[in-house]
Amino acid sequence: MDQPLIKEKKRSLKYNFIFSLISQILNLITPLITAPYLARVLHEVGTGQYSYSISIVTYFMLFANLGFDIYGQRQIAGCLEDEEAKSKVFWEIFILKSGLSMVSLAVLFGVLFTVGFGENYDSIIFVLAFQILSVPIDIQFLFRGEERFASLAFRTVVIKLLMIAGIFLFVKQESDVIKYAICVTVVTIFSVLILWFSLSKSIKIVSIKKLKIFRHFIPALLIFLPTVATSIYTIFDKTMIGLLASNPDYENGCYEQAYRINSFALILITVMTSIMISRNSRDFSKGEMDKVKSHLYFASNYIWFIGIPLIVGFCVLSGNLSSWFLGEGYDKVPLLLQIMSARFILTGFSDMISAQLFIAIKKEKFTTIASLIVAILNVVLNYFLIPKFGSVGAAIATTMTEFLLTFILVCFVIKNKYFSVKYVFKMSWKYIVASGIMFVPIYFMQRNMDYGILSFIAITITGFIVYAITLMILRDSFFFNIVKSILIGLKKRIAKNR
Repeated sequence: MDQPLIKEKKRSLKYNFIFSLISQILNLITPLITAPYLARVLHEVGTGQYSYSISIVTYFMLFANLGFDIYGQRQIAGCLEDEEAKSKVFWEIFILKSGLSMVSLAVLFGVLFTVGFGENYDSIIFVLAFQILSVPIDIQFLFRGEERFASLAFRTVVIKLLMIAGIFLFVKQESDVIKYAICVTVVTIFSVLILWFSLSKSIKIVSIKKLKIFRHFIPALLIFLPTVATSIYTIFDKTMIGLLASNPDYENGCYEQAYRINSFALILITVMTSIMISRNSRDFSKGEMDKVKSHLYFASNYIWFIGIPLIVGFCVLSGNLSSWFLGEGYDKVPLLLQIMSARFILTGFSDMISAQLFIAIKKEKFTTIASLIVAILNVVLNYFLIPKFGSVGAAIATTMTEFLLTFILVCFVIKNKYFSVKYVFKMSWKYIVASGIMFVPIYFMQRNMDYGILSFIAITITGFIVYAITLMILRDSFFFNIVKSILIGLKKRIAKNR
């Protein structure tokens, strides 16, 4: 059989991390280019209308997907050496996703053309609804399961360039929110279609008589349940703002921008997850639990290393960032960013435990239990806090929910002794010290400098240098290993080019 279009170099974690990081950086850079423009063109009202509309459509996309992305990745990773089994899994999941997508789209259109969602939102929701068609043809789970991250990185480059071009060409004023929705929908569908060109390199046609389609339904449903619960405090909060806030479009506009910026930075932490799910699933299937534990310790160290300085940086620089990045009209964003900054640690660890551990070792029931508990808490908190505090109340509810979720997941880890939580917490002290020292110069620099992109860059670079030097003084082995890997890579590249 032909080899994959882009052959992975021994599928090493370092190689996979590099290409996964490329994809995530592109996911980070694109909004950094488009978000300031959209914030000024669509304003807080247009942004709020889009935010509410996409939150509605996302529920139906979640149902259409039913947890198959993560489940499919795990199943593919577990049968890489068996081409027949891998092909069966692929086509079974594709058929299930197709059926669920048609049901989901029919229900959404049924509601849209009868009851409706409000005259400000119906046309936007109608356009965004066609994104549901992208769900069955989204085969990223296959590429992640095979650890073909180079192919995904190439795809990301293409779609991000298309997205940037579409936004700057067609979105010119606040009323163009519908054109923005069209751009997002078209690019979303195209982005999943291009992966099919290399499908024949790893998947073969299987007779439908050999397929056992419904064997995947219950396992995927068990992964879907915590996904739904999680969506309550990542998506439903926007819906509740639209329903309960006194000025819903403005509040949703501020919340959407703050959540988007926070999520941009969060990518730097969650980049490990897509890699580790496949690797930990493979190691667990071979009975190599010690390797799984080693990967979890590495991921934990990474979360502390990146997450703690991010919290300090956002607490100090959120006002500066918001002023030049978003422009006028988003007065609540700095406070929202400060509240949400706790997610850099909380979401980092909840994501690591739920995906890199529990899903990889087929113990997603723990994530389901924890997610359902905190989802109920989130709805209750939002119900009481949003009418009084608007988007700030939603941010507080989200942070409290993330804390409880992480706490419950950690309790499951301790009870079942999957890894040493005490050892994980011991990893953090050097990063806390280094971030505390970093806080001093950036705080006083910010107090004595005007808001602007140049001051933001200068303060950020200063903070990075202070943080790095402090870790060198503390002789942090994790930091030294990163520097060593970078220097070795550069040395090899220089030698190769000579």
